[in-house]
Amino acid sequence: MLGITTEILFDKFEILEVLKKDEHAAVFLANHIYLSKKIILKVLNTQKISDQALVERFKREAKLLAKLDHPNIIKVLDFGTAKEYFYISFEYIEGVSLRNILKSKTLEQEQKEKLMIQLLKALDFAHAHQIIHRDIKPENIFVDKNINLKLGDFGLALSTEDNFVTNPYSIVGTPSYMSPEQVCGAKLNNQSDLFSAGVVLFEMFTGKNPFLKDNVSLTLNEIIGFDEEYLKTEIEKLPESLRKILTRLLQKNLTKRYSSAGEILKELNVENEYPTITVEQFEKESSRSKKRLLFAVVVSVIAIFILVLMRIENPQKEILPEKNDQKTITNGNNIARQSQIDSRNGQTVKKDELNQDNLNNPLNNQNGDSKEGQTENNIPPIVKYGQLLLNVSPYAEVFIDGEKVGVTPFNKPLVYQEGEHTVKLVHPDYPVYSGVFRVTSGETTRLRVALESTIGYIRCRVLPWGNVYVNGDFKGTTPLPEKELIRVAPGPVNLVIKHPDYREVDTTITINKGDTLNFRVILRK
Repeated sequence: MLGITTEILFDKFEILEVLKKDEHAAVFLANHIYLSKKIILKVLNTQKISDQALVERFKREAKLLAKLDHPNIIKVLDFGTAKEYFYISFEYIEGVSLRNILKSKTLEQEQKEKLMIQLLKALDFAHAHQIIHRDIKPENIFVDKNINLKLGDFGLALSTEDNFVTNPYSIVGTPSYMSPEQVCGAKLNNQSDLFSAGVVLFEMFTGKNPFLKDNVSLTLNEIIGFDEEYLKTEIEKLPESLRKILTRLLQKNLTKRYSSAGEILKELNVENEYPTITVEQFEKESSRSKKRLLFAVVVSVIAIFILVLMRIENPQKEILPEKNDQKTITNGNNIARQSQIDSRNGQTVKKDELNQDNLNNPLNNQNGDSKEGQTENNIPPIVKYGQLLLNVSPYAEVFIDGEKVGVTPFNKPLVYQEGEHTVKLVHPDYPVYSGVFRVTSGETTRLRVALESTIGYIRCRVLPWGNVYVNGDFKGTTPLPEKELIRVAPGPVNLVIKHPDYREVDTTITINKGDTLNFRVILRK
């Protein structure tokens, strides 16, 4: 046990609110005691996760964000470990996700353009540091009341310095914002982020995601096979400059897509100066100034060392108020013990009191069970996909996992999650075909079905002649053409021959799949 008090985690984070919690991870709104400011705290229980790749992705997010100091990227304040827990503290944004703003439909055109420029600046800076985000979507973009944008959640990001804990060709991300190369599991570069950003911007300027369908499979297939010319008709009312940007961002062909976010900013005549740290003044310092600086550093180190010793001897006495004290340690503001006002939405949110086992017991989302909140705070699983190449003769209406996909022939492979799937083929002249196929990550599964092989046939000869009925359906009058066989579903078949001057023939026969039964009868009076 970590010795966690009812209010303090890791001796420096005062918990104000539980934003999200499950058995593996938790996200808190907290007060950083030493910084005297609100922060967002992510905590991961490394012992509860069997897949160590998830742990490494969590740690990678901290390391990657620590490299990125940009006004449009959420900052990491610190991160570390405490026994089985790994934590990251982020700056707290007094705002909401872009998803919430898009739902409200309150943005003016000028505000949308301002957000677009800030998103492009964030991506240009990240890409300049060889970091690919891989999960650009409205839920990972945060906006304050002054329309200042921050890009966050780099949990899926890749760096060129990574040893690729997860396969760099694995498909991870949010389906309706993926790039075509991301769907196909290809190697990604910064242009994949630009495509995803293009989807976000398309949605912001038009009000809809161009690829979102009823289910994941249809969505992924739409991304691979969408009509670029059709998308142009959806944005024809936008200013020409925006139409050009969205059209080039959403190109399937990488050679036609923008190569960098900086290229777009240049077209918009936007200055994009990277934040820098000037060190020149230290190089020009006199030796006397350097001595003063060295003395100050030594004193600071000694002071910190003494403080640490005091905290080790009596950690709670220095951090926690008395039990009957109604105040908590904040940045100068009193916070009520039982509830607090959420400054982000103006609603009263009940505060969850922590006990010694707070990090070990799953808790419900304190802000409700919205799917969006879960999406933002969960560590997303790695989902792998493969392709299905379906060939049906002559043709069929296709249902996969119970969902209608369309009618063959398809002009492109279908994309499905790795594993087993069911397929149903429907044709008016053939029995329904049902089967199971398996998709392997990064591979193409070929499924060929000849519906002719799923049925049986009857060749019927009647003397002198007769009207032929199969399972109650009239099939014709003999003599039937020599090459015209009667198709029937395998199994028992009721065959009836009628003639006005002869006795009716009514019999049931069994037909097997692929069989041809020669039925010959001489009618009697």
